[in-house]
Amino acid sequence: MSIDTFAVDGGDTVFGALRAHGENPSAFLAMNEGKEYFTVAGRPGVIPYRDTGGQLRQSAGVIAPHDGQEPLLRAFIQFAAERRRKVVATRLRRPEAQLFARCGFTVNQAGSSYSVYLPEFHLGGPRLADLRLAVSRAWLAGLRAAEAADGDNAARRGEVADGRRVFEGRIGDEVVASVTYLPVFGTRPGWLHHTAHRAPGAPQGALEAVGLEAVRVFAAEEAQWLHLGFTPFAGLGAQYELGSASVLAARLLRLAAERGEWRHTAAGRLAHQRIWDPHLVQPGYLAWQGRAAAGALGELLRLAKSP
Repeated sequence: MSIDTFAVDGGDTVFGALRAHGENPSAFLAMNEGKEYFTVAGRPGVIPYRDTGGQLRQSAGVIAPHDGQEPLLRAFIQFAAERRRKVVATRLRRPEAQLFARCGFTVNQAGSSYSVYLPEFHLGGPRLADLRLAVSRAWLAGLRAAEAADGDNAARRGEVADGRRVFEGRIGDEVVASVTYLPVFGTRPGWLHHTAHRAPGAPQGALEAVGLEAVRVFAAEEAQWLHLGFTPFAGLGAQYELGSASVLAARLLRLAAERGEWRHTAAGRLAHQRIWDPHLVQPGYLAWQGRAAAGALGELLRLAKSP
């Protein structure tokens, strides 16, 4: 078995695998975050990861054909063991979590992901009253939203180097809010809400107004889904746990969701996701090797504190 790893400039190999096999909405994000990529000669697919010294941190699962995912993951586990590393994986959907469980990982639900089906998104109706109110406040303050010129031009050329598109909200000539989106492939293609920035003094509803403009543009382009992202500690439930779950880790996760200092960040993120009245809510999972969960929970806390 010939194993290869390469750095971020792996280029066409990475993007080709992503287009062909990327099912997780966070797969493109994982590619951007990864410092190295794991492949096996003769097998299609890739695993993005970061070597942190004691761990190989992986996100969004194995990007490969369905029948090639388990062999590639098992090869990656062997690769990690030879380097005396443990594998920790985050932002896993249930099918990916089941794969990691089959390969001997402890797997616990760690949060939830939220998505809007754009063909059925309509601003009218009582469930989106809070969104309408937020957007109207921003409009009354003089905010106007549009896609940033660089992202717009790159999208038209089809030469988006890292896939992102940026939408901005301006009052006069000043940018007071912006939201970045990354492409999503697979069976629920569309765009992933990646990062958002709201300047001090920006009006209430600024981010929602920018997001609504992005939804308008994506819907006009016939995009199918707007994925609002994974929120750690959100929507935890015993009914979502797999057979390989750690009872202790589940208790710690629920305790963190109720009392942890990072719960305020997660709560703010969740409130922004729910204001869009998502059509699809999916449990997200955390996987690690062995019984000790400290390193895996530490990675989850890093995600919870990230913007």
